[in-house]
Amino acid sequence: MSAGSHPLSPSDAYSALGYLGLCWDPVAESASLRRILAALAVEAPRLKLQLSHPGLMVFGEADAPRWSVDGDREGTLALIGTAFDTASLGEAGAARAQPDCLAGMTDLALLRAAWGGFVAIRRRGGASGWTFLREPGGTAPALIAEGAGLVLLAPSLPRWLREAAGIAPRIDVPMLARALFNPLLPTWRSLLQGVHQLPAGCAIDWDGHGIGAARTLWPGPEVLSDPVPEDPTAPAHLRSTVIGCVRALAARHQRVTLELSGGLDSAIVLGALASAPEPIDISCVNFAVAHAGGDERSEARAVADRWGVRMIEVAADARELRFEDLLLGEQPVEPVLFGLDPILERASVGVAQAFDSHAIFTGQGGDAIFCNLPTPLVAVDHARAMGWRAFGSRVAYDAAMRAHCSIWRVHALMLVDRFAPLRPPPQSLPGMQLGARAAALAGPLSRHPWLAGDAGMAPARRMQLGAIANCQHFHSPTWRSGAAALVHPLLARPIVEACLAIPTYRLAQGSGNRALARQLFADWLPECVRTRRDKGDATNYYRRAVAENVPFLRELLLDGVLVAHGLLDGAGIDTALSDASLIWSYESRLIVAYASFEAWARYWGLERSGDSGAFRVRSI
Repeated sequence: MSAGSHPLSPSDAYSALGYLGLCWDPVAESASLRRILAALAVEAPRLKLQLSHPGLMVFGEADAPRWSVDGDREGTLALIGTAFDTASLGEAGAARAQPDCLAGMTDLALLRAAWGGFVAIRRRGGASGWTFLREPGGTAPALIAEGAGLVLLAPSLPRWLREAAGIAPRIDVPMLARALFNPLLPTWRSLLQGVHQLPAGCAIDWDGHGIGAARTLWPGPEVLSDPVPEDPTAPAHLRSTVIGCVRALAARHQRVTLELSGGLDSAIVLGALASAPEPIDISCVNFAVAHAGGDERSEARAVADRWGVRMIEVAADARELRFEDLLLGEQPVEPVLFGLDPILERASVGVAQAFDSHAIFTGQGGDAIFCNLPTPLVAVDHARAMGWRAFGSRVAYDAAMRAHCSIWRVHALMLVDRFAPLRPPPQSLPGMQLGARAAALAGPLSRHPWLAGDAGMAPARRMQLGAIANCQHFHSPTWRSGAAALVHPLLARPIVEACLAIPTYRLAQGSGNRALARQLFADWLPECVRTRRDKGDATNYYRRAVAENVPFLRELLLDGVLVAHGLLDGAGIDTALSDASLIWSYESRLIVAYASFEAWARYWGLERSGDSGAFRVRSI
């Protein structure tokens, strides 16, 4: 499908329906099923029936590779999206996974045998029992909702589908309060009653009567176990895995656009794409912000020139950024968190259309997987593996340099851990504008389901896994993803597992950041990227963007439902939006995220109430 034929408005992108899976008891009549089928023909004519068995229908876009549909002969398994065979992965790419080979496997075995970006529907014992799985990479979004006599699986829930299915979601206010404390919570937990978010690496069952709780399948013990053994072949395996995964994911598309930042991670992705024996058509786009630390055009040009690929440079001026372009209109099932810069979103969509790209690739996730963690705890990981010998090693000194602390502090942490194992506390929301009512409703801090078994992990490796889990928000709804497939190849499961199979103190060796990755891919990198010791920083750009949008943000938030119900602190927001705060403090760093939550809460039915002690929530 041509990128140019896709919807361009944010509202259309948020409600785009790339696939739809319907499951029901075939011996029972379902009025909801009839209404959905009638509405599909009118509201989503691009979706065609791809798979049909008793009690199961799967619709998809026949000419959109990211939403391809395949199933086994017996009608017990449907794969939606991109599924590759793990065993066949090599530098040339990977073969397509075969549903007939996967159908007889357990849920866990299936997620090990296949990777890519897919969701799966599996028939369980009995005519009406079904299981839904989502591949750990998280590329394919998956929402589950129950109508009258059926359950549906879809990447979004546009209004027409909710009405046809008889689904009336309502905001779960305590869950909303938890999300204000931890904005990444919607990546694994829906904030709407009646809608279930299927987390990556998890499964959810439907027995014909109700939807069960999510079961975490990945990561397994082989990922969570410590200490990580020293394998001299692991770095070479990591390089070949990165090459193979990037090329396999790109081979699904004839043309791709790469967001080339000028940093290490996107340069590695371009190297894997452009060095292929038969490379696909590649276009690059670089976003240059006219503020200190954000202009990486010279590095991006050097990377593009290294491979002889075309690059479009887009100048992003904070004075032209208008957050209302994204926040005033239909909102997705979860608040928009990644992709809140309308200039970047519009430009990425425009470049993809201009070159008829079928996918937009990024280097997102590289910091997490390659262990860009400026923490002295990396030395603690080393001490756990090496014992007292670690105190005389270079690792502790390098960790101190990366963390900008003294060697005495590093040695103290190593020593303390010898007698009382360190467990870094979960990271809570760093904001200062939360209302007292949010704290009363939120309860204990929610953690990603991947982290449930991390208690025995070495502390820096535990932080690394948490950072990888946080990267799931890159798969949340964006304007770009309505125009083309948005692919973050470095978050592919084989790459993540290859990185987690290398100790943190090897990934982070030396005094620079991501030193092992720079070494492994040095032949692809221009000197200015290979020897670089810092990262591009768009903080000043976004701080200026907030300043340019103060009137809109002040009105949206201070007159909003979240402040009215005590979930956000109006006085704190007013202070954060003052000139002095915007210049001298970081109190405004989550203001745009709060604005997204406010727009989302209004759209999904949270209303101001004359009774300040009561929430009024409409079903939408």
